Amino acid sequence: MNSNNKRIAKNSAFLYVQMAIRIVVSLYTTRIILHALGAEDFGIKNVVGGIVTMFVFISDTMSSASQRFFACEVGLGNKTKLNQYFNTTIMCYLLLCTLLFVVVEIVGYWFVNYKLIIPVNRLVAANWVLQFSIIAFIVRMMSVPFGAMIIAYERIAIFALVGLMDSLLTLAAAFFIQSYGGDRLIVYALFLLSLAVVNALFCMVYCRVRFQDDVKIKFFWNKPMFIEMVSYSGWSLFWTLANVIRSQGLNILLNVFFMPVVNAARGIAYQVNNVLNQFTNSFYQAVRPQLTKATARGEKEQMMNLMFSSSRISFYLLLLVTVPLLLKAPYILFLWLGETPQYTATFMRLVIMVAMIDSIGHPPTTAVCATGKIKWYHISVGTILILNLPISYFLLYEGGKPYSVFMVSIVMSLIAQVVRICFMKSIHRMNILAYCKEVVVRIFIVMVLSFGFSYYVSTLFTDSFISFCLFTLISCITTSAFSYYWGLRQSEKEVINKVVYRILKKV
Repeated sequence: MNSNNKRIAKNSAFLYVQMAIRIVVSLYTTRIILHALGAEDFGIKNVVGGIVTMFVFISDTMSSASQRFFACEVGLGNKTKLNQYFNTTIMCYLLLCTLLFVVVEIVGYWFVNYKLIIPVNRLVAANWVLQFSIIAFIVRMMSVPFGAMIIAYERIAIFALVGLMDSLLTLAAAFFIQSYGGDRLIVYALFLLSLAVVNALFCMVYCRVRFQDDVKIKFFWNKPMFIEMVSYSGWSLFWTLANVIRSQGLNILLNVFFMPVVNAARGIAYQVNNVLNQFTNSFYQAVRPQLTKATARGEKEQMMNLMFSSSRISFYLLLLVTVPLLLKAPYILFLWLGETPQYTATFMRLVIMVAMIDSIGHPPTTAVCATGKIKWYHISVGTILILNLPISYFLLYEGGKPYSVFMVSIVMSLIAQVVRICFMKSIHRMNILAYCKEVVVRIFIVMVLSFGFSYYVSTLFTDSFISFCLFTLISCITTSAFSYYWGLRQSEKEVINKVVYRILKKV
């Protein structure tokens, strides 16, 4: 196993340990928060915080751009240019944060007080949530360049530690507000702001200690470099905005047509979605720097093999979790939260389907973006995702059920994936037939076998905790077996065999 594969395996291990802990903590935290706030306040926090989250697409865009430029220079070993890109990024963020603070204040205040359906007696609390969310957003945004540097150097253990710290501190906040006698919604929002400050300071201090020369802040102005980063970020901005519109835009749309309780159901479903994204990103974060560096060095064959493998493996890893979630959604929600708002189980199942489709799209997106030829890619995929909003609005206006917006998302995600494959063909001359054979067909076979067998097994058990645990164990074992025998190439099986052999030898 070469050094790159060792690094990917090691980084993935760090991220999956962190992810396993974060999943347990996150699910338990949601249970506490839902009962502490109540369905109404939980829905208010979800929709008001969602207004600020809509602007996170700018931070996400700059983060992706920073990681791309930083990883390329780390791969090429050009530390002088790396520091120049870092300072250019800092300058961009300072300008953006100033502008966004003003824009989000105006737009957020108008939306909360004049457009959203919020009970009058909770309007003051909703405005406090808005203010704390805005400040937390600015703090997290200014820490993004430091986080991008950590990822570029593949210090994934530190990245995992930051995420774990975030989850544990959120759990501590949940325990506190559970026993707090005042306005719990306001105090919870204040805790989330404090958490953003702590995480930002940690990333900044770590980078100053470990990458002192690379993150040395100084005034630097290079017009071509600035234009290059802004141009790259500009097109990425459109695509990221489209993702935000699909998630937070639909959240606001549900509030316009329904009540905050529906937003609470959507919020619970997206808690599950966030966990699934963490599950996928745990593998993807370990692979993305390698994809970017291989593309920057012109190693096309290595990049293509890594793209094929990561597309399949990320889906199989997600399948381990989603099979029990889809088949046992109502019982899992009962164990997790007790009584839940209407539509929660349906929302959860549909959101899981969207996450499964999207998980296959991350590696080709990275492979395309690493080349810098992103204009038409982001315009095409972004437009498809944005269409979620007008189509969903039309369906709801015509009397559609709340879950219809998620069914639209499934269809549009499938179309977006087809477009990604076409761009891989155009930019990297990817063999579409080989992609379908090595990725699509293998994924389809494993998915059908896993769901089919697990569904049969589920009919043999009643709804009890012991039966559920046994069913989940059988489902994970069989899904892993199907993924190994029918989902992997021989070379990938050999790598896994070596890893397992080394672990067993040490034990």
